[in-house]
Amino acid sequence: MENNLEIPEVIVLDKTYTRTYLQEDSFVSNLRRALPREISIEHFENTIKSKTTDIDYSFLQNYYVRKKGANGEAYILRTIPQRIRAEVADSFLSQESISEEDKEYLQKYYAFDEMLDRYILRNSITEADEIKMLKMFNLKSLHINNVQKAMISEILEKIEEIEKKLIFFANLYTPPTHVFFSPPNLKHVSGMQITEAARQFAIATCHKFGNVPFEGVTFLLQSLKSEFYQYAKVNMPIKMRAIAKEVKGTKDKGWNYVEMEITVYQENIEISKVNTVATILPLKVYKRLKSGQQEVYEIDPRFRPSERFRNNISIRYMDGDQIKKWVCHIENFSIGGFMVRAEGSPPPKLFSENENLEFFMHFDIAGFVHGRCRNTWTKVEREEEDTFLAGFSITEMTDVDKDNLKEAIGRFGRLIEERDMF
Repeated sequence: MENNLEIPEVIVLDKTYTRTYLQEDSFVSNLRRALPREISIEHFENTIKSKTTDIDYSFLQNYYVRKKGANGEAYILRTIPQRIRAEVADSFLSQESISEEDKEYLQKYYAFDEMLDRYILRNSITEADEIKMLKMFNLKSLHINNVQKAMISEILEKIEEIEKKLIFFANLYTPPTHVFFSPPNLKHVSGMQITEAARQFAIATCHKFGNVPFEGVTFLLQSLKSEFYQYAKVNMPIKMRAIAKEVKGTKDKGWNYVEMEITVYQENIEISKVNTVATILPLKVYKRLKSGQQEVYEIDPRFRPSERFRNNISIRYMDGDQIKKWVCHIENFSIGGFMVRAEGSPPPKLFSENENLEFFMHFDIAGFVHGRCRNTWTKVEREEEDTFLAGFSITEMTDVDKDNLKEAIGRFGRLIEERDMF
């Protein structure tokens, strides 16, 4: 049955969930909610079956088995034994390979029921405990991997009747060719990358499970605290668990405040903990708050555009009865003007005579910016390479275009602290 549903090696989260600019900067995979260990017969055989496809239902049947659990007969997640006969448990615990520490560990989670003459598994077991016990019992065939759990979670998330815990899991994923902050010969994952992955994990959880829209909101980070207990190996998988300690919601049940505790594991050992608190604000509210913090400069500041977007600009002018354009690249820009560079294409001589030039810029996310400008200066930078520079002051722009330009400066601009004045 499982073969009917294709199981990938990893389910990498789309960048829209982590609010990253490039897909390769999204460090979260296999995002899911904690799986219910027991599902009632009524819900599994009727509710789930009626609300899922035949393929999805068959897929679930590979992992949930009908048998007696802690609360009677139900569909139990196929994992470590729920009940162990006394003679089997005694035989297992009498083995020389089982240490006293392991015996004490197992007795924390299995309680003996004299009436049933069996050891019964308690409900408070964690996924880390589950993996550890599977190894101890040598039941690796019952292990459900992270991708399979993510696929199960995706199916059950759609069923309103199934209990939803505020506990979530994900894996830290780094594309093989990605270059992070660490030198190439480093043999451990950097703490900064773990912190960033945890931050993205928290954001993605809000989008996927907290009904937070992808557009029209911003995350206002209030605190971020990271603790590290040991190195994270680059050649071993890293698992993250998030517990939403406090959540506040809006009228439409979308989260607008969240406090999360994220624990990072490797080889079932806790290696780091990240605590984060954030408020999720509508962009309109955020802009009103930000408007009271406008910077005041003695001169109009100029910004270099980052290399992350195509900084093409075209300037249009009239040559007789014809409209022509000069295509160049933005060197720096501000609300009041911009400087451009062109290679192999000198600025038209008509620029200096035309006080009513049109400019068209385009920025990813921020959108188009259109207005009118005048040429204030031109010069040859490298004559032998036909490289030219030109400066322009903006003479006319609508409020919408001005807002888009401010957005572009905020997203892609880097302040030039010391610049040439022409």
